[in-house]
Amino acid sequence: MHSVVAAIGELLHRYGYFAIVGFFVLEGSGIPVPSETMLVTAAAFAAHGTLAQRWVLVAATIGGILGGHAGYAIGRFGGLPLVRRFGRLFKLDQERMTRSHEFFMKRGAGAVFLCKSIAFVRILVPMLAGVAQMAFGRFTMANAAGAAVSAMLYGSLGYFFGRDLSKLEHHIALATIVTIAVVAAILVVRGAQRMRRRAVVERG
Repeated sequence: MHSVVAAIGELLHRYGYFAIVGFFVLEGSGIPVPSETMLVTAAAFAAHGTLAQRWVLVAATIGGILGGHAGYAIGRFGGLPLVRRFGRLFKLDQERMTRSHEFFMKRGAGAVFLCKSIAFVRILVPMLAGVAQMAFGRFTMANAAGAAVSAMLYGSLGYFFGRDLSKLEHHIALATIVTIAVVAAILVVRGAQRMRRRAVVERG
C-alpha cells in the first residue's frame, strides 16, 4: 500500500490534476488502476496544501465522467462478446450475464449511479449500459451524478483523514463495505418482491 501511495504521489508531483483524470479514464477503459487510491492520496495532498481540494474533486469528477463514457463506448461498439470476455475476470458466466443484463435493462440509471462508488464494478456497469444501448442522455445524467458523489465521498475521506494513513485505509474500506451492503440490500429486496409476485401469479 505504501509503495503504491508513494508511486501515486510521484505522479501527482509531476502531472498534478491531469494524473487524477488519467487514472479514472484508464479505469473506465477497462484497466484496473487504483483510482480510489489516487483520489484519496490527492485529497491528502490537498489537506497539506500541495493541491487545491476543489480542483481535486473537479478532476476526479471529470475523470469519472470521461471514464464512464469510455466504458459505455466500449460496450456499445464492442458489443456483448467483448463484455462477456472481460467478464471472466469477475467470474461472470452466461447465466449471471443474462440476469445482470435483465436487471440493468430495468434499472440502468440506478445501477450506473451506484456503481461509481464501487471498485471494479464501475468498470463493468458502463460497458453493460453500452451493450444494452441505454439512452445516452439517461446514462450521461446517472454517470455524471455518480461520478460527482463518488468524488465527494472518497475525496472527503482523503482530505479529512489524510494525515493518518491507517485511519484513512480503515474509512475507505468501511465506505466500500457500506456501499456494497446497500446495493446488496436493494438486490435482496427486489428479488424478494419478484418472488412474491411470482408466487401470487402461480396461486392465481
